[in-house]
Amino acid sequence: MVSTYTPNINLEEPARGDYVGTWDTPVNANMTLLDSVVGQITTISLNNSPVVLSAAQFQSRMLIFNSTLTGSVTITFPSTFKKDYNIIHNCTGSSAFTITLQTTGAGGERICPPPGVVVSVINDGANVFFASLERVGTFWDYAGSSVPNWVSACSKPPYLNCDGSLFSSATYPFLAGVLGGTTLPDSRGRVRAALNQASNRLLSSYGGLDGNTNLTGGGQDNVVLASSQIPANIPNTATTTFPGVQYIGTGFDNLSGPGARDAPTSHAAPTANTSVVINPTGGSFHSNVQPTYIGGLMMIRAA
Repeated sequence: MVSTYTPNINLEEPARGDYVGTWDTPVNANMTLLDSVVGQITTISLNNSPVVLSAAQFQSRMLIFNSTLTGSVTITFPSTFKKDYNIIHNCTGSSAFTITLQTTGAGGERICPPPGVVVSVINDGANVFFASLERVGTFWDYAGSSVPNWVSACSKPPYLNCDGSLFSSATYPFLAGVLGGTTLPDSRGRVRAALNQASNRLLSSYGGLDGNTNLTGGGQDNVVLASSQIPANIPNTATTTFPGVQYIGTGFDNLSGPGARDAPTSHAAPTANTSVVINPTGGSFHSNVQPTYIGGLMMIRAA
């Protein structure tokens, strides 16, 4: 009689009457396989050559990739052995090159593990996909200056840059559901505030930003003050004089009758005192930026 095998990790199921007196052969083989699936750690050195995983490798619980990448590398899992894995990408050279995980099935989803962290991935026989990233719609504050290559090289990038662009609802249906549309938030050169949630702290009437509408933008990079917004500034006339001005009196302030006038008098120029300069031009904008540092990109979990 012929044994059958489980559909996921190929445990042997002997037929009735098989292995009489040698039952330990399939049992021990299954126990060894289960031990590998549950606890085995396999380290694989990479360079620039593709790797088709051997049975001893793809049966492991954890795969650690190390050494130096001198080119992008593809790791191929069998489509007949379906399970989850913990993956650690410890290779140097990851700023220029990627590690791509795929199955032998054609047209399946492929992913690239991020360097330096442990991620959980699943091989379902046709696709390899992430199992341990953040929830769809959560933000990732990334300190780099461009989208990391391990994100871009995935067949369906798991994060999208919040640059106000459009995305496909067919590719990212759950993100479209969270955002209520297919337009990404635009975080470029902007800080993010949470919704008002009935607090009325950010209102378009005085701040230029509607805090009651999710994903709306607003505010100004600079502001030109109106005259009504400039604080009052009245010089103290009791102590302030304007040097360089001489008043010549006419005497008309002391008339004694029709046609009569005092003789003109000349008042000496005042001595120098505090100068008052009044600038009637104005109109320049002033800085309207809170204390801020520039910290890379804001990305959103998409799939």
